[in-house]
Amino acid sequence: MDADIANGGWMVDHGRPPAVRAVGLVKNFGGVRALDSLNITVDVASIHAVVGENGAGKSTLMNVLAGSVTPDSGELLIHGKPLITGSIAASKAAGIGIMHQELRLFPDRSVLSNLFAGVEPSRRGLVDTRAMRSRALPVLDRIGLLCDLNSLVGSLSLSDQQLVELARVLIEDPRVVILDEPTSALNARESERLANVLRDLPSQGTTVLYVSHRLQEVFAICNEISVVRDGRLVESGPTAEMSIASVVKAMIGGSNLAAPRKASQRSASETVALRVSGLATYGQLHDATLDAAAGEIVGVAGLVGSGAEELLLALFGAVPCRSGESVYPDGGSRPSTPTAAARRGIALVPADRKRVGVMLDQSIADNVSQVSVGAIGSGSFMVSRKRLAERGRVGIRSLAIKATGPEVPVRQLSGGNQQKVVLAKWLEIEPSLMLLDDPTRGVDIGAKMEIFRIMRDLADRGTTIIFRSTEISELTTICDRIYVIRDGVITDVVAGVDEEELLAIVNRGQTKEQDHER
Repeated sequence: MDADIANGGWMVDHGRPPAVRAVGLVKNFGGVRALDSLNITVDVASIHAVVGENGAGKSTLMNVLAGSVTPDSGELLIHGKPLITGSIAASKAAGIGIMHQELRLFPDRSVLSNLFAGVEPSRRGLVDTRAMRSRALPVLDRIGLLCDLNSLVGSLSLSDQQLVELARVLIEDPRVVILDEPTSALNARESERLANVLRDLPSQGTTVLYVSHRLQEVFAICNEISVVRDGRLVESGPTAEMSIASVVKAMIGGSNLAAPRKASQRSASETVALRVSGLATYGQLHDATLDAAAGEIVGVAGLVGSGAEELLLALFGAVPCRSGESVYPDGGSRPSTPTAAARRGIALVPADRKRVGVMLDQSIADNVSQVSVGAIGSGSFMVSRKRLAERGRVGIRSLAIKATGPEVPVRQLSGGNQQKVVLAKWLEIEPSLMLLDDPTRGVDIGAKMEIFRIMRDLADRGTTIIFRSTEISELTTICDRIYVIRDGVITDVVAGVDEEELLAIVNRGQTKEQDHER
């Protein structure tokens, strides 16, 4: 490690104070030290990535900068001036804006009112909507979000909602912008659109702090990278002097993260466990025909809005279908409700884990038992706390969940460990069919590989897995075969392709006009 890092972080000296300088930041949450004498320096008008595994301290650092968390000790300097920590107002006054990974929007309010929630300009005692629109439209145009300002935010796609969240930050014209996993809900095209917006910010004097698990994006967008592990800075410097391999090594400290092996290609004689023909919903899905064998991991690749996500919901009985035939591993047809699916050993790990995947304020034990006890009522109606705790401990051990015990609230866990809790609750019912909808969204590379290993272990035990991911590289890494869906229709099935080939197939047939409309 460079001596300059140990002495306070890497810095390019342009004869002016850095945009951000943290010195000796310490923060403890109970018995967990989230920041351990952290030092970091961010140059003015740079795009500076802060990367690390879940639980490394990245989010704590960002929340300290934003004023929502007070450090136990240490100092923060913004453009050379001390920042009053623990004050959101002080951080805003210093020109710091933050876009959180989890959306903080009001779904039942309009886009315009969300953009100015709590800071509405007024004129003669009334909200000045004309001023709001004049300030909002240029920002929306810059980030390429074309929508009706009067539309309810809840009616927008998840990716457009994320862009509304970003616009809300940029409208305040901050000098330092913190982006926490800004592309986690965006497809490749939308991510590139956002990247172009970010690349333009330094020319306007804005410094960007960029937190992301997508290292390819980090290297494409950022000119500086700092790696945090166990609350400390372990490496920092110009992106041009680093590689993805060196950053991963710094993040994990030398842990073995080899991808799990793929299964042998299915032979024609193997029994099909799941067969779906002509499945169509009343929404995005028009014609889905696919099959999967027991022990096979089958991928679903498609752009946002292609119908890929709706396919998994339809297979789980979460959205009604207007046509189609299907045969499931138990010999039955498509379940009519999620409860019926759970009772038949069909599991769904949803993309939005914090909203519909876990009960954040409940314990690990309560979450792990949610399906087996709450949905399908296995065992006695009244389950003792002792029995719930034991189920929680089993889940913690079997999935290597990092927690001090089964009574820990899920909210206190990192994103990767929260996702493991979602998996643990479904493994309780020993599913024959596992539907995984973007299960590694927002988790670090270590947790991602652990989830992949869990998937392969399940497949080795005979579970059929349908896996959707917004990251093409994940599909080519773990899947035995991959179905491609476009405009609600499954158009291709491929095996043994690389990332570039699959990306070309996913985008094949789109005209420039169609691409713009999306």
